Amino acid sequence: MSNAPAPTLNAQTTASPHREGIEAARRYRLPFGRQSWRGYQGAWQGAGTGSSIDFQDHRAYAPGDDPRYIHWAAYARTGQLTMKLYRAEVSPMVDVVVDVSESMTFDAAKAARMEALVAFGVASADAAGAPVRVFASRGRETRSVPVESVRAGDWRGRLAFGAPGERALPSVPSHLPWRAGALKVLVCDLLFPGDPSPLLSAMSAGGGSAVVFAPALATEAEPPLRGNVELVDCENGEKRHQRIDDDLAARYRVAYERHFELWDEAARRCGATLVRVPCEGALVNVLGGEALVRGAVEVAR
Repeated sequence: MSNAPAPTLNAQTTASPHREGIEAARRYRLPFGRQSWRGYQGAWQGAGTGSSIDFQDHRAYAPGDDPRYIHWAAYARTGQLTMKLYRAEVSPMVDVVVDVSESMTFDAAKAARMEALVAFGVASADAAGAPVRVFASRGRETRSVPVESVRAGDWRGRLAFGAPGERALPSVPSHLPWRAGALKVLVCDLLFPGDPSPLLSAMSAGGGSAVVFAPALATEAEPPLRGNVELVDCENGEKRHQRIDDDLAARYRVAYERHFELWDEAARRCGATLVRVPCEGALVNVLGGEALVRGAVEVAR
């Protein structure tokens, strides 16, 4: 976030975010049950026709149709060959994109929550038998992340964006590789200027479902200092001196809340589910709160 105070480590940082995400996926999962899916053969209700036991409709017989699904009782009554159609069983595709810009990683607690959410998304997809892809985004760059490295818990150490020490310009992540019809998951704190609608519209385009998990630090909602302080922009390293008094702190709080109100409004317009995920507390407990109420997750069965 621009003009954030110089970073300090949060004492509540999780020791093993990878394990925390896997544990959370045993109690909760991504919202697979919210809709019918199009994807690979699997165990979830699809939007097409297939060979599950869930009856869907009839249609006229066509040469080449599987004779096992001829409606013989109807043929006996009418003399016309018709086919029984059943709901297809599919494995929905899952795309996970994680923002790894400096605002996501400068605080140890937020970085840990980010890693836990990525691990949760992949473990949830694996448990559902859903093919999953993972991408990391930093500024205007997006890189593919091997899913095996997420499962092993070492994906962050393998990322390489730009030259060592080079900072990305803060910007809305763009050109993200969402697949049509997929369950699209974005892990991002949303702390950048700009209209949220293009990003959320791109997520919602092409069908499927869009979920945004926004890691949130309690300390970000309130300027922690008063008086003359040095502020450091965590995205570009720029410094400036600023006097913070109660009036400025109050205006900051209003602007901070309004920023996320705009994201909530845009998410509703675009049909996306957005939930802020506190960085404090165990992930399994956090997901059982607002994330469950808003439908960003559901109880694993």
